[in-house]
Amino acid sequence: SERPLRKASKRLSCHKRYKIQKKVREHHRKVRKEAKKRGHRKPKKDPGIPGAAPFKEQLLREAEQRKQRLEELKQKQKLNRQKEHEKRRKLEATKSADTIKEKTEGKESSGKSKGNTKKVLNKNSKNSFCRELMKVKFFNYFYIIK
Repeated sequence: SERPLRKASKRLSCHKRYKIQKKVREHHRKVRKEAKKRGHRKPKKDPGIPGAAPFKEQLLREAEQRKQRLEELKQKQKLNRQKEHEKRRKLEATKSADTIKEKTEGKESSGKSKGNTKKVLNKNSKNSFCRELMKVKFFNYFYIIK
C-alpha cells in the first residue's frame, strides 16, 4: 500500500534563515522610507455649511433628520439581530433538552436506572468526568479479576 504524502519539512539552514530575515528587514525599511516620503496626510474636515448660504437652517435640519433616520435603522437592525440570537438560543436549548430527555428515557427503558431519577449533568462537568472514571475503574477491576 502507498504511504500518504508527507508535508515538506520546515527546516532551513542557518544561512538561508538569516538571509530571509535580512531581506524582510530591508523590505520593511524600504516601506517605512516610502511612507516618510509621502508624508502624513490628515483627513480634511468637512467645512460644513457657510453662514451666508440661503436656507442654512433647513439644510441643517435635513442633515439632522438623516442622521436620526440612520440611527433608528441601526437600532432596529440591532434589535432584530438580538431577537434572532434569542430565537436561536431557545431552539438550541429546547433541542439539547429534548436530547437529554431522550437519553434519560432510553436509560430508564433499558433497566439500568434504579427507580429514583438523578439530576442530568453537563457532559464537560467535573462530576460527570469523575463518574465516567469510576465506571472505567469498576469495569477494569472486574476484567482483571476474571
